[in-house]
Amino acid sequence: MSAAVGAPGPESVVPTLPQRKDTSASSIDEKHSPSSDDSSVEVHKEEEGVDVVVGIFTGHAEDASLDPAVAAKVRSKLDWHLLPLLFILYTLQFLDKNSIGAGSILGLIQDAHLTTNEYNNLGTAFYAGYIVFVGPHAWLMQRFPIGKYIAFNIFLWSIFIGLQCICHNYGGLFALRFLLGASEGCITSGIMTIISMFYTRVEISQRLGWTFQCNGIAQIVSSFLAYGVAHIGLDSTPKPWKWFMVIITFLSLFTSIIFFWFMPDNPTNARFLTAEDKVNVVQRIKSNQNGIETKVWKRYQFIEALKDPKTWLFFLFAA
Repeated sequence: MSAAVGAPGPESVVPTLPQRKDTSASSIDEKHSPSSDDSSVEVHKEEEGVDVVVGIFTGHAEDASLDPAVAAKVRSKLDWHLLPLLFILYTLQFLDKNSIGAGSILGLIQDAHLTTNEYNNLGTAFYAGYIVFVGPHAWLMQRFPIGKYIAFNIFLWSIFIGLQCICHNYGGLFALRFLLGASEGCITSGIMTIISMFYTRVEISQRLGWTFQCNGIAQIVSSFLAYGVAHIGLDSTPKPWKWFMVIITFLSLFTSIIFFWFMPDNPTNARFLTAEDKVNVVQRIKSNQNGIETKVWKRYQFIEALKDPKTWLFFLFAA
């Protein structure tokens, strides 16, 4: 009996209980520790459909409401960095789309030997490409960083605009106009998506209105450009309409570069925001109750949107 309860001797065996693995705090720490593989964590988050801002907002969900002065300061910083890029983009998109109109009065119809119906079909070709690729763009913008994706499409349409200068027939112009519309099909939905990541519902409607007003600015810019180019002379080489296309091409290339470097994909990689600003941005738009961005397509949300009458009202309004 004494041997059983006393100190173990050299030959005695001490019974040991199996150690239970602590899967609560330790496993969580391992998943979120700085030494873990950040890329694998991000992939894991994306596979589960977790919002991209969950990392920066962790620990701040129960914070008090944002001070109005701080919120106004953050909104002002967003406006100064995002709106100029969106205004330039929408102005340029309208210039590209209507470049065929300016080209028609600068000699395009005569040089390409276009009939009236063929010229009208070039306008239709743009919107055909636009409509066909709106759906694929929506899917791709969810899968890829949206700022970089839009910049890539700006680069594409600058090439399609430039290639029109070497077209001398209806078929080539039709194909390029179709591709131009296809590359610009992501712009309106892309702008709406970007604005919704950074602004409240009321602010979204205001800033979308300001952005869409750039169509009018684009008409003014296009008229001045066409007026200036027309003074080159119809007998010049290259022809005036080609000079107009070249100018639009270089403007588009320049815009694609600045958009690639300065347009953030979401609040987490906005370089002009500090860590505190990023938290404040998310805190500001919590009331939207629609998250920021996820990289997983959710079927139930798609079905829910189809059942929502507002979806069909928007569809009928656009149609």
